Amino acid sequence: MKKVQVFISYAGHDSFEASLLQFSIETLLAPQGVTAWTFQRDQSRSEKEIAKALKKSVQDSIATVFIVSPSTIEAGAAQWMELAYSDAFNVETFVLLHHLDYNDLKNKDRGVPPLLLASQCNSAMEWRKVVEDIRNLVKGAQS
Repeated sequence: MKKVQVFISYAGHDSFEASLLQFSIETLLAPQGVTAWTFQRDQSRSEKEIAKALKKSVQDSIATVFIVSPSTIEAGAAQWMELAYSDAFNVETFVLLHHLDYNDLKNKDRGVPPLLLASQCNSAMEWRKVVEDIRNLVKGAQS
């Protein structure tokens, strides 16, 4: 069985939640050969190498799970690039809103890219539905 990768994008402040999601995706989708990629913030590389690795990891993924929180809105430049890569490479993107809702996004006076506002946003409480959507995406790609 070919390994399938899911890219998880998150702000550094949300690393605990991202690690829980990574564990859940890999556990629940193990029969489909799914692994979840998250950036290890303690990697010692130059910014250019990091950007190149992020771009390649998004490109190699069947889906991106984009965790958006108040931390993302405050300092989400790296995450916005990951969202742009996902769009550019036509990678299916699932948005999970953590500690905010869609109205919070719409009401921000700055810092929220139109691409995010145009996306289907899910409450982080609906993470299981997103995992099921990824399962269906993988099944479709493997058949």
